[in-house]
Amino acid sequence: MKTIPRKSGWTFVVAAVFLFMWSAWSRDLSAADELKLVRAVMCETIQEYAPVFPAVVFSIERGRVSCFTEFDLVPEKTYIHHKWYRRDNLVTVKRLTINPPRWSSFTSVQLRDADKGPWRVEITDGNDNLMRTLRFSITD
Repeated sequence: MKTIPRKSGWTFVVAAVFLFMWSAWSRDLSAADELKLVRAVMCETIQEYAPVFPAVVFSIERGRVSCFTEFDLVPEKTYIHHKWYRRDNLVTVKRLTINPPRWSSFTSVQLRDADKGPWRVEITDGNDNLMRTLRFSITD
């Protein structure tokens, strides 16, 4: 009769440690692969894909104000939203496509005399999770 050698308990221990490390490593990767907003500013205009004259108070005479957002990690093609509010009333929602690996985007609104007062832009991801809020005012 032939005896079959038994595998040691070390095989199980090595496999368990490997699975634990793989699980932890894959969790770190998924956390690192999240969409990352690195810069968001309100500005007077955009030139050569960059914000010009960032501020928090804008004159109505400018006629327009822009919201600029920059993402340094875009793991996959996705969408963001710029939600423009005037005096806590939603004025417009702009849906923007962003692509890997880095992406900048902006939206603008045309200003009218009735637009004076407090504003905010809420920047949300494709699942409507708030990423940042920018507050600014329009004055004379």
